[in-house]
Amino acid sequence: MAKGAGTLIGCNVKNFIEAKFDFVDKMFEWSGCPPEPARVLDVGCGIGGTSRHLAKLLGTKSQVQGITLSPNQVERATELAKTQGVENASFQVMNALQMEFEDNTFDLVWACESGEHMPDKKKYVQEMIRVLKPGGTIVIATWCQRETPPAFNAVEQANLKFLYEEWAHPYFISIEEYVRLMEGTEAMATVGSANWVRETIRSWRHSIWVGVYDPWPVVFAGPRMWYKTVREIVTLERMHRAFDCDLMTYGMMKGTKKVAPEPKKAGWFS
Repeated sequence: MAKGAGTLIGCNVKNFIEAKFDFVDKMFEWSGCPPEPARVLDVGCGIGGTSRHLAKLLGTKSQVQGITLSPNQVERATELAKTQGVENASFQVMNALQMEFEDNTFDLVWACESGEHMPDKKKYVQEMIRVLKPGGTIVIATWCQRETPPAFNAVEQANLKFLYEEWAHPYFISIEEYVRLMEGTEAMATVGSANWVRETIRSWRHSIWVGVYDPWPVVFAGPRMWYKTVREIVTLERMHRAFDCDLMTYGMMKGTKKVAPEPKKAGWFS
């Protein structure tokens, strides 16, 4: 999946970006979503890289809507979509925990690495399923911690605390907890999950090697960026080790929403 990941030979930026798009393709394939969903929601879209890729992948019959809390990200995402000629992707500022969309709006709800940032995972899941159309598909990719019990020991608790603080994430939950939250809405016809650590773990250390292989942008940025980059490298390595020892997992969750039964027709034998 991650072309060249973990090797110096494959550490140019082009291959790294291609690896991310490969992940998006595999995530869509794994979701089981039918082709050409009419309306797609990208929750936590950032500057819209995934939204634009999905818009190109799915074609002009699909309209992709990205949401983020950052006005600057919306502005940049909109500029990039215009520059790249992607007319079926749009972006707006919106809180994922209080979406302004009507119930049953989207054929596909997509959430890639936004769950980590959410202070209320239950509300996050509930809102995404609320705006999903009956029969529609939801797919989530997010960092997760292992299931408990057994309880975290002192070393594990210290490692999680470090990752929470360095990444500025409120907390992680397990893959199993995401499944329970999805099933707890009582709106889902199917729910599935997988742990994609093996498919993604090389990209963590690869992120570090990108900086080692081409350090000049950091060198010329000055001492403040040097310090930030060194801290980022340490954190990425700590995250990699947390994946290695199964403290952290890479959670993939998917499901389809129930279709309401058709009302019975009135008749002699109803």
